[in-house]
Amino acid sequence: MRGVYYTGTTTIALTVEDAVVVAADRRVTESYSKKIAHKVGKKILEIDEHVVTTIAGGVADAQYIVDQLRAISKLYSMDNNKKIPIRSLANFASILLFNARIYPYIVELNIGGYDDQGPSLYTVDPLGSLTQEKYIARGSGSPYALGVIESRYNPKLSLEDTIRLAIDALKSAIRWDLFTGEGIDVAYVSKEGVVFLKEEEVKKYI
Repeated sequence: MRGVYYTGTTTIALTVEDAVVVAADRRVTESYSKKIAHKVGKKILEIDEHVVTTIAGGVADAQYIVDQLRAISKLYSMDNNKKIPIRSLANFASILLFNARIYPYIVELNIGGYDDQGPSLYTVDPLGSLTQEKYIARGSGSPYALGVIESRYNPKLSLEDTIRLAIDALKSAIRWDLFTGEGIDVAYVSKEGVVFLKEEEVKKYI
């Protein structure tokens, strides 16, 4: 096991015609005692100006993988004078995790962004399995979140309605999952780039 292992969370990502919306709770729980280790954990991280990731699993493992993704994204931009495609970045994450499968990084990533192909979303598990998704939830509260998403998701939803759906799904996870809580963070990626919603903006939907 690498470093400190925290677990228990809910992260959500959805794609619509013009954007990818991601949301996550803030509670961080310790793996063995299940105690609350932190109440303001950041689980939505910007990789580059056109792509974000959500993290679930081990904090140290996730930080290492995200640092590698940020580095490869910057190198690609410098070498090619353009932004790295979202699929290429997700493939790189998959290779990193697959190559470490004997001694795996305990992390699940939702990688979403906007490139020349429009908005796209990929999810990667600890063994490097990579799939493209329209919507996904990860972490201990994901079954509760997915129940809400599947009842209301439509790829033609407006950005505002997609944000509302993500927040409602996360609220369901907070209500029913012991390890999810302490607030909600939301971000989206569109043609204009990455936007993190302010606290007061999130409260309007709650």
